[in-house]
Amino acid sequence: MAINLVKGQRLELDSGLSKLKVEMGWALSENARYDLDASTFLLGESGQVENEYDFVFYGSPNKTTVDGVERPCSVDMSVLGSVDDLGDDDESGEGNEEIEVDLTKTSSNIKEILFTVSIYYNPNDPNDPQRKFNFGQVRNAFIQIKNSLTNEIICRYDLDEDFSTSKGVEFGRLYRRGTEWKFQAVGESHADGLLSICKKYASKFM
Repeated sequence: MAINLVKGQRLELDSGLSKLKVEMGWALSENARYDLDASTFLLGESGQVENEYDFVFYGSPNKTTVDGVERPCSVDMSVLGSVDDLGDDDESGEGNEEIEVDLTKTSSNIKEILFTVSIYYNPNDPNDPQRKFNFGQVRNAFIQIKNSLTNEIICRYDLDEDFSTSKGVEFGRLYRRGTEWKFQAVGESHADGLLSICKKYASKFM
């Protein structure tokens, strides 16, 4: 049975669990049609991205082909980014992105894997209509960790906080303690979306 987490709660993963699917989903309020994107940051001891290819997102230059589909990936190939089909732009307003993580491939210098979702907009264009949107129009947001081999849901975090002034949210993170991996429900917001998340975790590449 899946364990339901609350903000800040942590869960130690079974030592035999190494191949994971990290699923993040949401629904948009009626008449709110815009694109949300999942991004993953692989962080070193400093709490920062130390290799530009360890920022895995829709525009990643580092890619691999899996079952005929090109996917962004980390430099150690431990993280395969989601395939963004723009599903949250359709009439249903439903969005869902799935990231694959193989902890057996994670480089020893990686101490944390952070999962975020942000509203796509052009921060350099003051007239971009996407600027008016925020997570106040997002409902039923969640992140859940699955066993990739069995598809069993290990744990789930439903984000029920008010992020109405934010364009980006840290949903959750996997982090290493010795030889063990744990998951934490985060729920931390960022007013400027992916831009401010990158300034926090990938400052050397900004």
